[in-house]
Amino acid sequence: MSRGHERGLLGRPRDPGGIALVHEGREFTFGDVAALGEDVAGHVESHLLKRRVIGVPAERGPEFVARLAGVWGAGAVPAILGDWGPERVRGALTATRAAATFGPSGRLDLLDTTADEQPEETSHILFTSGTTGSPKGIVVGRTAFEAATTAFFEELPMDASDRVAFLSRPGHDPSLRELIAPWLTGATLFIPGRRTAADPRLMAAWLAEHAITVLQGSPVLLQLMAGSSPPVDSLRLVCSAGARLTAAALRATAGFAPHATIANCYGASETPQVLCMHQVPPGEGAASEDPVPIGRPLGHAVIKIVPADGEGRLHVEEAACALGYTDGTPLLSPGQDGRRWYDTGDIVRRLPDGSMCFVRRADRQVQVNGARVELDEIEGAAAKVAGVVESVATFVEDSAGVGSVRLTVVGGTATEDEIRAVLRDYLDPAVMPSSIEVRDAWPDDDEAAATLMEVLHQSARSALGGGEIDPDGGFFEAGFTSMSLMRFVSEVSVRLGAEISPLLVFQYPSLNSFADYLRETGADASEGG
Repeated sequence: MSRGHERGLLGRPRDPGGIALVHEGREFTFGDVAALGEDVAGHVESHLLKRRVIGVPAERGPEFVARLAGVWGAGAVPAILGDWGPERVRGALTATRAAATFGPSGRLDLLDTTADEQPEETSHILFTSGTTGSPKGIVVGRTAFEAATTAFFEELPMDASDRVAFLSRPGHDPSLRELIAPWLTGATLFIPGRRTAADPRLMAAWLAEHAITVLQGSPVLLQLMAGSSPPVDSLRLVCSAGARLTAAALRATAGFAPHATIANCYGASETPQVLCMHQVPPGEGAASEDPVPIGRPLGHAVIKIVPADGEGRLHVEEAACALGYTDGTPLLSPGQDGRRWYDTGDIVRRLPDGSMCFVRRADRQVQVNGARVELDEIEGAAAKVAGVVESVATFVEDSAGVGSVRLTVVGGTATEDEIRAVLRDYLDPAVMPSSIEVRDAWPDDDEAAATLMEVLHQSARSALGGGEIDPDGGFFEAGFTSMSLMRFVSEVSVRLGAEISPLLVFQYPSLNSFADYLRETGADASEGG
Protein backbone atom coordinates (compact mmCIF):
# COMPACT_ATOMS: atom_id res chain seq x y z
CA MET A 1 0.00 0.00 0.00
CA SER A 2 1.31 3.42 -0.90
CA ARG A 3 1.12 4.91 2.60
CA GLY A 4 2.36 1.78 4.36
CA HIS A 5 6.05 2.18 3.68
CA GLU A 6 6.06 5.15 6.08
CA ARG A 7 4.58 3.31 9.05
CA GLY A 8 4.18 -0.29 10.10
CA LEU A 9 5.64 -3.64 9.19
CA LEU A 10 2.41 -4.46 7.35
CA GLY A 11 3.44 -1.84 4.80
CA ARG A 12 6.47 -3.77 3.53
CA PRO A 13 6.16 -4.13 -0.27
CA ARG A 14 5.21 -7.57 -1.62
CA ASP A 15 4.08 -8.95 -4.97
CA PRO A 16 0.43 -7.79 -5.16
CA GLY A 17 -0.55 -11.12 -6.70
CA GLY A 18 1.06 -13.23 -3.99
CA ILE A 19 -1.17 -14.96 -1.43
CA ALA A 20 -0.93 -13.13 1.90
CA LEU A 21 -3.56 -15.00 3.89
CA VAL A 22 -6.24 -17.67 3.67
CA HIS A 23 -9.41 -17.40 5.76
CA GLU A 24 -11.95 -20.22 5.79
CA GLY A 25 -10.96 -21.31 2.29
CA ARG A 26 -10.83 -17.83 0.72
CA GLU A 27 -7.48 -16.52 -0.50
CA PHE A 28 -6.49 -12.86 -0.06
CA THR A 29 -3.56 -11.55 -2.06
CA PHE A 30 -1.21 -8.85 -0.82
CA GLY A 31 -3.02 -6.59 -3.26
CA ASP A 32 -6.39 -7.47 -1.74
CA VAL A 33 -5.21 -6.65 1.77
CA ALA A 34 -3.57 -3.45 0.53
CA ALA A 35 -6.84 -2.34 -1.06
CA LEU A 36 -8.77 -3.04 2.14
CA GLY A 37 -6.11 -1.15 4.10
CA GLU A 38 -6.26 1.82 1.73
CA ASP A 39 -10.00 2.05 2.31
CA VAL A 40 -9.47 2.10 6.09
CA ALA A 41 -6.66 4.66 5.76
CA GLY A 42 -8.93 6.88 3.70
CA HIS A 43 -11.56 6.95 6.46
CA VAL A 44 -8.92 7.71 9.09
CA GLU A 45 -7.43 10.52 7.02
CA SER A 46 -10.84 12.04 6.24
CA HIS A 47 -11.32 12.66 9.98
CA LEU A 48 -7.83 14.15 10.40
CA LEU A 49 -6.76 11.47 12.89
CA LYS A 50 -3.06 11.25 12.07
CA ARG A 51 -0.98 10.44 15.18
CA ARG A 52 -4.13 9.97 17.26
CA VAL A 53 -5.19 6.77 18.98
CA ILE A 54 -7.83 4.58 17.30
CA GLY A 55 -9.36 1.53 18.98
CA VAL A 56 -9.02 -1.59 16.80
CA PRO A 57 -10.94 -4.65 18.07
CA ALA A 58 -8.82 -7.75 17.57
CA GLU A 59 -10.35 -10.69 15.74
CA ARG A 60 -9.28 -13.64 13.62
CA GLY A 61 -10.00 -12.37 10.14
CA PRO A 62 -8.66 -10.34 7.21
CA GLU A 63 -10.57 -7.27 8.43
CA PHE A 64 -8.35 -7.04 11.52
CA VAL A 65 -5.20 -7.20 9.38
CA ALA A 66 -6.59 -4.55 7.02
CA ARG A 67 -7.55 -2.22 9.88
CA LEU A 68 -4.09 -2.44 11.41
CA ALA A 69 -2.50 -1.81 8.02
CA GLY A 70 -4.85 1.09 7.32
CA VAL A 71 -4.45 2.78 10.69
CA TRP A 72 -0.67 2.44 10.50
CA GLY A 73 -0.68 3.57 6.88
CA ALA A 74 -2.63 6.72 7.75
CA GLY A 75 -0.08 7.59 10.43
CA ALA A 76 -2.46 6.91 13.34
CA VAL A 77 -1.87 4.70 16.40
CA PRO A 78 -3.91 1.50 16.86
CA ALA A 79 -4.96 0.60 20.41
CA ILE A 80 -5.50 -3.14 20.06
CA LEU A 81 -8.62 -4.25 21.97
CA GLY A 82 -9.22 -7.84 23.00
CA ASP A 83 -12.46 -9.82 23.01
CA TRP A 84 -13.63 -8.03 26.14
CA GLY A 85 -16.82 -6.91 27.84
CA PRO A 86 -18.08 -3.35 27.30
CA GLU A 87 -16.71 -1.95 30.57
CA ARG A 88 -13.18 -3.16 29.85
CA VAL A 89 -13.34 -1.79 26.31
CA ARG A 90 -14.60 1.54 27.65
CA GLY A 91 -11.79 1.58 30.23
CA ALA A 92 -9.16 0.88 27.57
CA LEU A 93 -10.44 3.64 25.28
CA THR A 94 -10.53 6.08 28.20
CA ALA A 95 -7.03 5.13 29.32
CA THR A 96 -5.62 5.91 25.87
CA ARG A 97 -7.80 8.98 25.19
CA ALA A 98 -8.74 7.37 21.91
CA ALA A 99 -10.02 9.74 19.23
CA ALA A 100 -12.06 7.01 17.52
CA THR A 101 -12.74 3.30 17.50
CA PHE A 102 -14.05 0.72 15.10
CA GLY A 103 -17.50 -0.35 16.27
CA PRO A 104 -19.15 -3.78 16.02
CA SER A 105 -20.35 -3.01 12.49
CA GLY A 106 -16.85 -2.08 11.35
CA ARG A 107 -17.71 1.61 11.15
CA LEU A 108 -15.23 4.16 12.48
CA ASP A 109 -16.94 5.87 15.43
CA LEU A 110 -15.53 9.21 16.60
CA LEU A 111 -14.90 9.67 20.33
CA ASP A 112 -12.59 12.56 21.28
CA THR A 113 -11.07 14.22 18.23
CA THR A 114 -9.43 16.87 20.44
CA ALA A 115 -7.20 14.23 22.07
CA ASP A 116 -3.48 14.94 22.06
CA GLU A 117 -1.34 13.61 19.24
CA GLN A 118 1.00 10.73 20.00
CA PRO A 119 4.74 11.08 19.38
CA GLU A 120 5.83 10.08 15.88
CA GLU A 121 7.77 7.17 17.41
CA THR A 122 4.59 5.51 18.74
CA SER A 123 3.69 2.29 16.92
CA HIS A 124 0.69 0.89 18.81
CA ILE A 125 -0.82 0.37 22.25
CA LEU A 126 -1.35 -2.97 23.96
CA PHE A 127 -2.96 -3.57 27.34
CA THR A 128 -1.79 -5.26 30.48
CA SER A 129 -3.28 -5.75 33.89
CA GLY A 130 -3.58 -2.86 36.32
CA THR A 131 -4.27 -2.97 40.04
CA THR A 132 -7.57 -1.05 40.02
CA GLY A 133 -9.80 -3.33 37.96
CA SER A 134 -9.06 -1.37 34.76
CA PRO A 135 -6.65 -2.20 31.92
CA LYS A 136 -3.36 -0.32 31.69
CA GLY A 137 -2.11 0.73 28.26
CA ILE A 138 1.45 -0.04 27.15
CA VAL A 139 2.72 2.43 24.55
CA VAL A 140 4.96 0.51 22.16
CA GLY A 141 7.61 2.38 20.20
CA ARG A 142 8.18 1.80 16.52
CA THR A 143 11.94 1.33 16.80
CA ALA A 144 11.82 -1.26 19.58
CA PHE A 145 8.92 -3.13 17.96
CA GLU A 146 10.56 -3.37 14.56
CA ALA A 147 13.94 -4.32 16.08
CA ALA A 148 12.37 -7.11 18.16
CA THR A 149 10.30 -8.41 15.25
CA THR A 150 13.27 -8.39 12.90
CA ALA A 151 15.42 -10.18 15.50
CA PHE A 152 12.75 -12.88 15.90
CA PHE A 153 12.60 -13.67 12.20
CA GLU A 154 16.39 -13.62 11.94
CA GLU A 155 16.52 -16.21 14.71
CA LEU A 156 13.71 -18.28 13.17
CA PRO A 157 13.79 -17.64 9.40
CA MET A 158 10.71 -18.28 7.29
CA ASP A 159 10.09 -18.04 3.56
CA ALA A 160 7.38 -18.22 0.92
CA SER A 161 7.02 -21.99 1.37
CA ASP A 162 5.85 -21.60 4.97
CA ARG A 163 2.25 -21.75 6.12
CA VAL A 164 1.78 -19.91 9.40
CA ALA A 165 -1.23 -20.58 11.64
CA PHE A 166 -3.01 -17.65 13.29
CA LEU A 167 -3.86 -19.40 16.57
CA SER A 168 -2.65 -16.89 19.18
CA ARG A 169 -5.37 -14.94 20.93
CA PRO A 170 -6.03 -11.79 18.88
CA GLY A 171 -5.01 -8.68 20.75
CA HIS A 172 -2.14 -10.34 22.57
CA ASP A 173 1.45 -9.51 21.73
CA PRO A 174 2.33 -12.94 20.19
CA SER A 175 -0.45 -12.63 17.59
CA LEU A 176 1.33 -9.70 15.93
CA ARG A 177 4.23 -11.99 14.95
CA GLU A 178 1.81 -14.22 13.08
CA LEU A 179 0.11 -11.29 11.32
CA ILE A 180 3.37 -9.71 10.24
CA ALA A 181 5.06 -12.91 9.01
CA PRO A 182 3.72 -12.68 5.42
CA TRP A 183 4.99 -9.14 4.93
CA LEU A 184 8.45 -9.81 6.37
CA THR A 185 9.06 -13.30 5.01
CA GLY A 186 6.62 -14.02 2.18
CA ALA A 187 4.93 -16.82 4.15
CA THR A 188 1.17 -17.35 3.92
CA LEU A 189 -1.01 -16.77 6.99
CA PHE A 190 -3.81 -19.31 7.54
CA ILE A 191 -6.69 -18.12 9.72
CA PRO A 192 -9.08 -20.72 11.23
CA GLY A 193 -12.78 -20.14 11.73
CA ARG A 194 -14.13 -19.31 15.18
CA ARG A 195 -15.42 -22.85 15.87
CA THR A 196 -12.11 -24.43 14.84
CA ALA A 197 -10.08 -22.02 16.98
CA ALA A 198 -12.18 -22.89 20.06
CA ASP A 199 -11.84 -26.69 19.80
CA PRO A 200 -8.34 -28.24 19.98
CA ARG A 201 -9.60 -31.39 18.27
CA LEU A 202 -10.74 -29.42 15.23
CA MET A 203 -7.67 -27.23 15.46
CA ALA A 204 -5.25 -30.15 15.26
CA ALA A 205 -7.11 -31.63 12.26
CA TRP A 206 -7.09 -28.19 10.61
CA LEU A 207 -3.30 -27.98 10.98
CA ALA A 208 -2.87 -31.29 9.16
CA GLU A 209 -5.46 -30.48 6.49
CA HIS A 210 -3.69 -27.25 5.53
CA ALA A 211 -0.15 -28.64 5.94
CA ILE A 212 0.74 -25.88 8.42
CA THR A 213 4.51 -25.55 8.89
CA VAL A 214 4.70 -22.88 11.64
CA LEU A 215 2.61 -22.93 14.81
CA GLN A 216 2.59 -20.76 17.91
CA GLY A 217 0.61 -21.41 21.08
CA SER A 218 0.57 -21.47 24.85
CA PRO A 219 2.03 -24.60 26.51
CA VAL A 220 -1.38 -25.85 27.62
CA LEU A 221 -2.94 -25.30 24.19
CA LEU A 222 -0.08 -27.28 22.66
CA GLN A 223 -0.74 -30.09 25.15
CA LEU A 224 -4.46 -30.09 24.38
CA MET A 225 -3.81 -30.39 20.65
CA ALA A 226 -1.23 -33.10 21.27
CA GLY A 227 -3.75 -35.11 23.25
CA SER A 228 -6.44 -34.89 20.59
CA SER A 229 -4.50 -35.63 17.41
CA PRO A 230 -1.98 -37.93 15.77
CA PRO A 231 1.37 -36.28 14.95
CA VAL A 232 1.27 -33.41 12.44
CA ASP A 233 4.21 -34.17 10.16
CA SER A 234 4.09 -30.88 8.24
CA LEU A 235 5.11 -28.80 11.28
CA ARG A 236 8.74 -27.71 11.14
CA LEU A 237 8.60 -24.96 13.81
CA VAL A 238 6.51 -24.71 17.00
CA CYS A 239 6.80 -21.66 19.25
CA SER A 240 5.65 -21.90 22.86
CA ALA A 241 4.70 -18.46 24.20
CA GLY A 242 2.58 -16.78 26.83
CA ALA A 243 3.33 -18.99 29.84
CA ARG A 244 5.99 -21.14 31.49
CA LEU A 245 6.92 -24.13 29.31
CA THR A 246 7.21 -27.25 31.45
CA ALA A 247 9.02 -30.43 30.51
CA ALA A 248 5.66 -32.24 30.38
CA ALA A 249 4.34 -29.74 27.83
CA LEU A 250 7.57 -29.90 25.85
CA ARG A 251 7.49 -33.68 25.69
CA ALA A 252 3.86 -33.67 24.55
CA THR A 253 4.64 -31.07 21.88
CA ALA A 254 7.64 -33.06 20.66
CA GLY A 255 5.39 -36.08 20.12
CA PHE A 256 2.75 -33.96 18.38
CA ALA A 257 5.30 -32.27 16.06
CA PRO A 258 8.08 -34.87 15.62
CA HIS A 259 9.88 -33.00 12.83
CA ALA A 260 9.70 -29.54 14.37
CA THR A 261 12.16 -27.33 16.18
CA ILE A 262 10.44 -26.19 19.38
CA ALA A 263 11.25 -22.65 20.50
CA ASN A 264 10.53 -21.59 24.07
CA CYS A 265 9.83 -17.85 23.65
CA TYR A 266 10.06 -15.52 26.64
CA GLY A 267 8.96 -11.90 26.73
CA ALA A 268 6.36 -9.44 27.98
CA SER A 269 4.24 -6.73 26.41
CA GLU A 270 6.60 -4.18 27.99
CA THR A 271 9.46 -5.79 26.04
CA PRO A 272 7.69 -5.95 22.67
CA GLN A 273 7.73 -9.41 21.15
CA VAL A 274 10.26 -12.09 22.13
CA LEU A 275 13.10 -11.11 24.43
CA CYS A 276 14.80 -14.48 25.03
CA MET A 277 14.60 -17.83 23.27
CA HIS A 278 15.63 -21.43 23.79
CA GLN A 279 15.46 -23.82 20.83
CA VAL A 280 15.01 -27.58 21.05
CA PRO A 281 15.97 -29.42 17.82
CA PRO A 282 13.66 -32.10 16.37
CA GLY A 283 13.80 -35.35 18.30
CA GLU A 284 15.33 -33.90 21.47
CA GLY A 285 12.19 -32.68 23.26
CA ALA A 286 11.09 -36.17 24.32
CA ALA A 287 13.90 -36.36 26.90
CA SER A 288 13.31 -32.93 28.44
CA GLU A 289 13.34 -32.29 32.16
CA ASP A 290 12.41 -29.26 34.25
CA PRO A 291 13.32 -26.49 34.28
CA VAL A 292 13.07 -25.79 30.55
CA PRO A 293 15.42 -22.85 29.83
CA ILE A 294 14.15 -19.53 28.49
CA GLY A 295 17.51 -19.29 26.74
CA ARG A 296 19.46 -16.18 25.89
CA PRO A 297 18.41 -12.70 24.74
CA LEU A 298 17.94 -12.09 21.03
CA GLY A 299 20.32 -9.75 19.24
CA HIS A 300 18.31 -6.57 19.80
CA ALA A 301 18.21 -6.83 23.60
CA VAL A 302 20.57 -6.28 26.54
CA ILE A 303 19.64 -7.85 29.87
CA LYS A 304 21.07 -8.21 33.37
CA ILE A 305 20.19 -10.23 36.46
CA VAL A 306 20.04 -8.36 39.78
CA PRO A 307 21.79 -9.57 41.85
CA ALA A 308 24.14 -11.17 39.34
CA ASP A 309 24.90 -14.26 41.45
CA GLY A 310 22.32 -17.00 41.95
CA GLU A 311 18.66 -16.12 41.49
CA GLY A 312 17.75 -12.54 40.67
CA ARG A 313 15.32 -10.18 38.97
CA LEU A 314 15.59 -9.94 35.20
CA HIS A 315 16.16 -6.37 33.97
CA VAL A 316 15.97 -5.23 30.34
CA GLU A 317 17.85 -2.24 28.92
CA GLU A 318 15.75 0.67 27.63
CA ALA A 319 16.29 0.12 23.88
CA ALA A 320 14.32 -3.17 23.94
CA CYS A 321 11.40 -1.75 25.97
CA ALA A 322 8.11 0.01 25.36
CA LEU A 323 7.92 3.79 25.63
CA GLY A 324 5.81 3.75 28.79
CA TYR A 325 2.33 3.31 30.29
CA THR A 326 -0.71 5.40 29.42
CA ASP A 327 -1.33 6.22 33.09
CA GLY A 328 2.13 7.68 33.56
CA THR A 329 3.39 4.87 35.81
CA PRO A 330 7.19 4.76 35.40
CA LEU A 331 8.33 1.86 33.23
CA LEU A 332 12.08 2.40 33.51
CA SER A 333 14.43 3.23 36.36
CA PRO A 334 18.07 4.35 36.24
CA GLY A 335 20.81 1.87 36.98
CA GLN A 336 24.20 2.47 38.56
CA ASP A 337 25.71 2.29 35.08
CA GLY A 338 23.77 5.38 34.00
CA ARG A 339 21.47 3.43 31.68
CA ARG A 340 17.73 2.97 32.20
CA TRP A 341 16.27 -0.47 32.80
CA TYR A 342 12.90 -2.22 33.00
CA ASP A 343 12.46 -4.59 35.95
CA THR A 344 10.35 -7.47 34.60
CA GLY A 345 9.49 -8.74 38.09
CA ASP A 346 10.54 -12.23 36.97
CA ILE A 347 13.03 -14.14 39.11
CA VAL A 348 15.43 -16.08 36.89
CA ARG A 349 18.55 -18.18 37.38
CA ARG A 350 21.63 -18.43 35.19
CA LEU A 351 22.35 -21.99 34.07
CA PRO A 352 25.86 -23.49 33.69
CA ASP A 353 25.79 -23.05 29.89
CA GLY A 354 25.04 -19.32 30.25
CA SER A 355 21.34 -19.51 29.38
CA MET A 356 18.58 -18.69 31.88
CA CYS A 357 15.54 -20.39 33.38
CA PHE A 358 12.44 -18.81 34.88
CA VAL A 359 12.00 -19.44 38.62
CA ARG A 360 8.99 -17.44 39.84
CA ARG A 361 7.39 -14.01 40.01
CA ALA A 362 8.44 -11.46 42.61
CA ASP A 363 4.94 -9.97 42.93
CA ARG A 364 1.24 -10.82 42.52
CA GLN A 365 1.29 -10.75 38.72
CA VAL A 366 0.56 -14.17 37.23
CA GLN A 367 0.11 -15.75 33.81
CA VAL A 368 -3.20 -17.44 33.02
CA ASN A 369 -4.00 -18.91 29.60
CA GLY A 370 -1.24 -16.86 28.01
CA ALA A 371 -2.32 -13.55 29.60
CA ARG A 372 -0.65 -11.67 32.44
CA VAL A 373 -2.86 -10.36 35.20
CA GLU A 374 -2.42 -8.70 38.56
CA LEU A 375 -4.43 -10.52 41.21
CA ASP A 376 -5.19 -7.04 42.55
CA GLU A 377 -7.04 -6.30 39.28
CA ILE A 378 -9.35 -9.27 39.81
CA GLU A 379 -10.02 -8.22 43.38
CA GLY A 380 -10.59 -4.65 42.17
CA ALA A 381 -13.11 -5.85 39.60
CA ALA A 382 -14.91 -7.91 42.25
CA ALA A 383 -15.14 -4.81 44.45
CA LYS A 384 -17.29 -3.17 41.76
CA VAL A 385 -20.05 -5.72 42.42
CA ALA A 386 -22.85 -4.38 44.60
CA GLY A 387 -22.93 -6.35 47.84
CA VAL A 388 -19.31 -7.59 47.80
CA VAL A 389 -17.60 -6.79 51.08
CA GLU A 390 -14.21 -8.49 50.70
CA SER A 391 -12.51 -10.74 48.17
CA VAL A 392 -9.22 -12.59 47.77
CA ALA A 393 -7.85 -13.87 44.46
CA THR A 394 -5.26 -16.65 44.51
CA PHE A 395 -3.30 -18.36 41.76
CA VAL A 396 -2.49 -22.06 41.57
CA GLU A 397 -0.40 -23.95 39.03
CA ASP A 398 0.36 -27.64 38.71
CA SER A 399 3.59 -29.23 37.47
CA ALA A 400 2.25 -29.38 33.91
CA GLY A 401 2.03 -25.58 33.84
CA VAL A 402 -1.77 -25.44 34.03
CA GLY A 403 -2.61 -22.39 36.11
CA SER A 404 -5.85 -20.81 37.22
CA VAL A 405 -7.24 -18.09 39.45
CA ARG A 406 -9.64 -18.80 42.32
CA LEU A 407 -11.72 -15.99 43.81
CA THR A 408 -13.20 -16.16 47.29
CA VAL A 409 -15.79 -13.55 48.23
CA VAL A 410 -16.62 -13.13 51.91
CA GLY A 411 -19.70 -11.41 53.26
CA GLY A 412 -22.24 -9.34 51.37
CA THR A 413 -25.29 -10.32 49.35
CA ALA A 414 -23.97 -10.88 45.82
CA THR A 415 -24.41 -14.28 44.19
CA GLU A 416 -21.81 -16.14 42.15
CA ASP A 417 -23.72 -15.43 38.92
CA GLU A 418 -23.92 -11.70 39.70
CA ILE A 419 -20.20 -11.56 40.45
CA ARG A 420 -19.29 -13.48 37.29
CA ALA A 421 -21.46 -11.21 35.13
CA VAL A 422 -19.63 -8.10 36.37
CA LEU A 423 -16.20 -9.71 36.04
CA ARG A 424 -16.96 -10.52 32.39
CA ASP A 425 -17.41 -6.80 31.76
CA TYR A 426 -14.13 -5.79 33.37
CA LEU A 427 -11.68 -8.68 32.81
CA ASP A 428 -9.97 -10.30 29.88
CA PRO A 429 -11.79 -13.64 29.32
CA ALA A 430 -8.45 -15.46 29.61
CA VAL A 431 -8.06 -14.50 33.27
CA MET A 432 -11.60 -15.14 34.50
CA PRO A 433 -11.44 -17.09 37.78
CA SER A 434 -11.82 -20.82 37.37
CA SER A 435 -13.96 -20.80 40.51
CA ILE A 436 -15.85 -18.18 42.48
CA GLU A 437 -16.81 -19.08 46.01
CA VAL A 438 -19.21 -16.88 47.98
CA ARG A 439 -19.04 -17.39 51.74
CA ASP A 440 -20.45 -15.83 54.88
CA ALA A 441 -17.07 -16.16 56.60
CA TRP A 442 -13.61 -17.58 56.01
CA PRO A 443 -13.63 -21.41 56.05
CA ASP A 444 -12.82 -23.47 59.13
CA ASP A 445 -10.13 -26.13 58.90
CA ASP A 446 -12.59 -28.87 59.81
CA GLU A 447 -15.15 -28.00 57.12
CA ALA A 448 -16.63 -31.05 55.40
CA ALA A 449 -15.11 -32.07 52.07
CA ALA A 450 -17.15 -32.18 48.89
CA THR A 451 -17.74 -35.44 47.05
CA LEU A 452 -15.90 -36.07 43.80
CA MET A 453 -18.98 -35.49 41.62
CA GLU A 454 -19.72 -32.26 43.51
CA VAL A 455 -16.19 -31.08 42.77
CA LEU A 456 -16.53 -31.95 39.06
CA HIS A 457 -19.95 -30.35 38.69
CA GLN A 458 -18.91 -27.21 40.59
CA SER A 459 -15.68 -26.90 38.60
CA ALA A 460 -17.49 -27.43 35.28
CA ARG A 461 -20.11 -24.84 36.20
CA SER A 462 -17.44 -22.31 37.10
CA ALA A 463 -15.44 -22.95 33.92
CA LEU A 464 -18.53 -22.55 31.72
CA GLY A 465 -19.80 -19.55 33.63
CA GLY A 466 -22.98 -21.17 34.92
CA GLY A 467 -25.47 -23.90 34.16
CA GLU A 468 -25.18 -27.64 34.52
CA ILE A 469 -23.89 -30.21 32.04
CA ASP A 470 -25.03 -33.73 31.28
CA PRO A 471 -22.64 -36.04 33.18
CA ASP A 472 -22.71 -38.48 30.26
CA GLY A 473 -22.44 -35.82 27.54
CA GLY A 474 -19.17 -34.76 25.91
CA PHE A 475 -17.23 -31.76 27.19
CA PHE A 476 -17.13 -30.02 23.82
CA GLU A 477 -20.79 -30.76 23.14
CA ALA A 478 -21.54 -29.01 26.44
CA GLY A 479 -19.87 -25.84 25.18
CA PHE A 480 -16.33 -26.18 26.54
CA THR A 481 -13.52 -24.49 24.60
CA SER A 482 -9.79 -25.05 24.98
CA MET A 483 -9.65 -22.11 27.43
CA SER A 484 -12.55 -23.27 29.61
CA LEU A 485 -11.21 -26.84 29.63
CA MET A 486 -7.89 -25.53 30.96
CA ARG A 487 -9.76 -23.75 33.76
CA PHE A 488 -11.79 -26.87 34.52
CA VAL A 489 -8.81 -29.24 34.74
CA SER A 490 -6.79 -26.76 36.77
CA GLU A 491 -9.61 -26.23 39.27
CA VAL A 492 -10.18 -29.97 39.67
CA SER A 493 -6.43 -30.52 40.14
CA VAL A 494 -6.28 -27.93 42.90
CA ARG A 495 -9.38 -29.09 44.73
CA LEU A 496 -8.31 -32.75 44.64
CA GLY A 497 -4.70 -31.96 45.45
CA ALA A 498 -3.62 -34.15 42.52
CA GLU A 499 -1.66 -33.62 39.31
CA ILE A 500 -4.16 -34.12 36.47
CA SER A 501 -3.03 -33.81 32.87
CA PRO A 502 -5.30 -31.72 30.59
CA LEU A 503 -4.86 -34.47 27.99
CA LEU A 504 -7.13 -36.74 30.03
CA VAL A 505 -10.25 -34.85 28.92
CA PHE A 506 -9.82 -36.44 25.49
CA GLN A 507 -9.45 -39.96 26.85
CA TYR A 508 -12.34 -39.49 29.32
CA PRO A 509 -14.54 -36.89 27.59
CA SER A 510 -17.48 -36.70 30.02
CA LEU A 511 -17.91 -35.98 33.73
CA ASN A 512 -18.84 -39.58 34.51
CA SER A 513 -15.96 -41.17 32.59
CA PHE A 514 -13.57 -38.58 34.04
CA ALA A 515 -14.84 -39.36 37.55
CA ASP A 516 -14.43 -43.11 36.97
CA TYR A 517 -10.80 -42.57 35.95
CA LEU A 518 -10.09 -40.39 39.00
CA ARG A 519 -11.59 -43.01 41.32
CA GLU A 520 -9.57 -45.82 39.72
CA THR A 521 -6.33 -43.88 40.14
CA GLY A 522 -7.13 -42.72 43.67
CA ALA A 523 -6.98 -39.03 42.75
CA ASP A 524 -10.29 -38.41 44.53
CA ALA A 525 -9.08 -39.52 47.96
CA SER A 526 -8.46 -36.04 49.32
CA GLU A 527 -12.07 -35.00 48.64
CA GLY A 528 -13.67 -37.89 50.39
CA GLY A 529 -15.32 -39.09 47.17
